[in-house]
Amino acid sequence: MLMQKILEIENVSVNYPVSSGMFNETKEYIHALNHVSLDIYKGEVLGLVGESGCGKSTLGKAILRLITPEGRVLFENRDIMDFRKKELKSFRKNAQLIFQNPFSSLNPRMTIHEILREPLVIHGIRDRKIIEDKIKNILDMTGLDNEILTRYPHEFSGGQRQRIAIARALILQPEFLVADEPVSALDVSIQAQIVKLLLELKEKMQLTILFVSHDLGVVKYISDRIAVMYLGEIVETAPSDELFKNPKHPYTKALISAVPTVGQKRDTDVIQLEGDLPSPKNPPKACKFHTRCPYVMEICRQTAPEKTFFSLNHYTRCHLYDKDEKK
Repeated sequence: MLMQKILEIENVSVNYPVSSGMFNETKEYIHALNHVSLDIYKGEVLGLVGESGCGKSTLGKAILRLITPEGRVLFENRDIMDFRKKELKSFRKNAQLIFQNPFSSLNPRMTIHEILREPLVIHGIRDRKIIEDKIKNILDMTGLDNEILTRYPHEFSGGQRQRIAIARALILQPEFLVADEPVSALDVSIQAQIVKLLLELKEKMQLTILFVSHDLGVVKYISDRIAVMYLGEIVETAPSDELFKNPKHPYTKALISAVPTVGQKRDTDVIQLEGDLPSPKNPPKACKFHTRCPYVMEICRQTAPEKTFFSLNHYTRCHLYDKDEKK
C-alpha cells in the first residue's frame, strides 16, 4: 500500500549568524542544517538521531516554522513558508511541539488548568463547557487526575510535568507532533512510561510523530523509520529493524555499536570514532564525516557523496557504495 506523505522537507538549510567584534559585525555562520531533504509519512513515527549539536532540534523547529529556513517544507502539499498569519495559525493547530525540558517548558505562574486552557482560547474556543470537556478528555488520555488542575508546575515530578506538556500539545488534536528529546531529562524508569504513552496516543489520535533523540535504544523501540543525522546532514534513512540489522553508513554503525545490551552478546565490538565532532562554524568539505571515518578514501575529501539506495526506503550517503568503488 502506497503511504501518504504528510511532510516533504526539500533542501532545507539553516545558518545562524555569529556576531563578534566591537560593533557586533557578522563575520561567520553556524551551519546548522545543510540542504536536508526528508519525507515523513502519515501515521508513522520517524526517529531522528545523531550526536548533540548535529542539528536535530533545529530541523524540528524549521519544520514548524519556529525559525525560517532556506528551502521548502510542504505540509499536506502546501509550502508552510508561504503561509500568511491566518494560515500559519491553522498550521500551528495541526502541528505541535513537545519540548525537551519539562521543568522550563511550563509557565510557573499558571495553574495546570490555565496551561491547558490557553491553547484552546488562542485558537478561538471560548465555550466553557467545550473547554472543560476537552480538558477532562486529554487528562484521561494522558493518565492525569482532575485534582491537578488547581496546582502549579513546580508541585509535580519531571514525569508528571512531561505528561502535562504532552496534554497541552495534544489538546488541540493535531495531526503532526514534533517530540524534541522528550525523555532525555527524565529518569530511565519514567522514560519508558512516557514512550509507552506516546505510542498509545499515536494510535488513539492517529498521530504522525517526528521523535528527536540521541538515544538509539529509545528510538529503536518507538520508531517505524529512523533518519541518522551528522553535522546538519541526513547520512542514512531506513526502517527501524533494517537499520539495526544492516546499517550501511560508518557513522550509523558506530552509533549502533555503542547501544548498551543487557543479557546478550554483542555481534560486533564498539566502534570508537577518532576525534571530536567538527565545529558547525567550519564543517569539513565534501563528506562531512571524513575527518572521523575509519574507511576514509581520497574521494571523501574531495566530493560530497550522493544517495545510494539499497531498498525503496533505505538509502545512505557514502562513497563506500559508489558504483565506481564496487568495480
